[in-house]
Amino acid sequence: MSGRPPMTLRTGKTLRTGKTLRTGVTRRAARRASLLMGAAALTLLAGAASADTLRIGAQADAGTMDPQAQNIQTTITVLSWIYEPLVTRDENMAKAPMLATAWEQTDDTTWRFTLREGVTFADGAPFTADDVKFTIERSQAPSSQFSGYTAGLTVNVVDDLTVDVVTPKPDPLLPDRLANIPIMDKEWTEANGALTPQDLKSGEESYTALHANGTGPYVLESRAPDSKSVFTLRDDYWGEMADDIETIEFNPIASDPTRIAALLSGELDLVIDVPSQAVARLEASPGIKIEQVDEFRTIFFGFDLANDDPQYVEAEGNPFKKKEVREAISYAVDRDAIVKTVMRGLASKTNQILAPKNNGYLAANDEAPAYDPEKAKELLAEAGYPDGFAFTLDCPNNRYINDEQVCRTLVTMLSRIGLDVTLNAMPRAQYFPKLWERDTSAFMMGFNSPFADGMYALETMLMSRNDDAGEGIYNYNQYANPELDAKIRSARDELDAAKRTALMEEIFSEITDEVLYVPLYNQVLVYAMKDTVTAPVRPDNWLEIRWVTMD
Repeated sequence: MSGRPPMTLRTGKTLRTGKTLRTGVTRRAARRASLLMGAAALTLLAGAASADTLRIGAQADAGTMDPQAQNIQTTITVLSWIYEPLVTRDENMAKAPMLATAWEQTDDTTWRFTLREGVTFADGAPFTADDVKFTIERSQAPSSQFSGYTAGLTVNVVDDLTVDVVTPKPDPLLPDRLANIPIMDKEWTEANGALTPQDLKSGEESYTALHANGTGPYVLESRAPDSKSVFTLRDDYWGEMADDIETIEFNPIASDPTRIAALLSGELDLVIDVPSQAVARLEASPGIKIEQVDEFRTIFFGFDLANDDPQYVEAEGNPFKKKEVREAISYAVDRDAIVKTVMRGLASKTNQILAPKNNGYLAANDEAPAYDPEKAKELLAEAGYPDGFAFTLDCPNNRYINDEQVCRTLVTMLSRIGLDVTLNAMPRAQYFPKLWERDTSAFMMGFNSPFADGMYALETMLMSRNDDAGEGIYNYNQYANPELDAKIRSARDELDAAKRTALMEEIFSEITDEVLYVPLYNQVLVYAMKDTVTAPVRPDNWLEIRWVTMD
């Protein structure tokens, strides 16, 4: 593979390489000169935004500026404006070159990456193979939430622009995994005492929590966590951009009505977390447009399947260990009502934890049981809980679309079959550390594969937990089955693509039949923006800033 594929711009604007226009003058320089010459004729309203500023509103803030610390989509997206991986995705979600211009397997366990020449970090330091080796090794630290992508990898520097990455076993997905590892400047990181990623579980503060230095198109100008972060365009960025938007303001606004009102009043240009109940209003609003796509994300519920006496369950033994109880919960959920009423039709019901268009998805697994509370009561009685039982459901209130509303609806539905559920909703900053510590008996989760392949879900959510190997790191229900582990490893190591897909389909059928999770629906992802903004929506909910334009 070589070269970056051309970008198709929906606005018809001429694509630039670097920042040089056909006249040989940078767009930023030309714009500044124009402003200086016409300054006397310009009068700007107080508080009005520059046409060169893109103001983005989101449900929550990025959790850190450390690119190897937090594996949450909002954080990944924001950091992608500053940092870049070796491999990226094009508009068709196919792998494409980024900091690596080519890659190939030289043997079953060795991948050689040819690095892009002439790239610099924001501080001017050259990008080299040493930075790649340092970053991959840094991401293997226990404090990194990306260790599952790089566990067991060895990096050998061949020369300044060539690295060999050696995998413990054959791994056909290595380029996909490395697409999620943004490269850091070794010298800058060492100089600032950040040899390991920020430990978010312990509440650690670090230099990299508030500072950044990447090869990407923007630099971090200012950072006020949970308030506003400002990014400015680099004059010396090596890559291609659809537009030269000089400044990005990222504004976390937790309240859905406030966030939408800010867009309608002109205080924001783009909202990336649009509640489904606001879509019809936005579609009818002059000067506003929406873009939507079926997201790779599935929303489901999990339960403690390990402990004999779960901490947040009031019952004899652990009812969730019994398949009949998990089936009862599935029958008690009226997925059609949730999709229609809570999600306003912007979701599709499902019965598996893998969304369509992911490798390993099997349509036959998607036939969710019809809503049947009487059947659910029968199953509870069979399991030995004819009068139901009580438990606490942990749920985020600012992570997924309508997350708390969905959880409240579920609590009501489960009450109809005798389950007394206490909802414990909290911001994601508290929610995910709680899950990480397995301090939960029942929880909501949304999951999408970062490389459109079901193996990521199998490795991280279904395998027995082994942090060193990157296995079971999101296995919050603590399920452990050596036979299932062996099947997943067999599929993971299979180099024949067709055989590998068939093995994954078989595994997903098995875990669906066992109701190891209770899936609800696949999300539809909606962005809302001024009609002067074009922001293509990727199904993995990654706002690719290089594709965004403003008129």
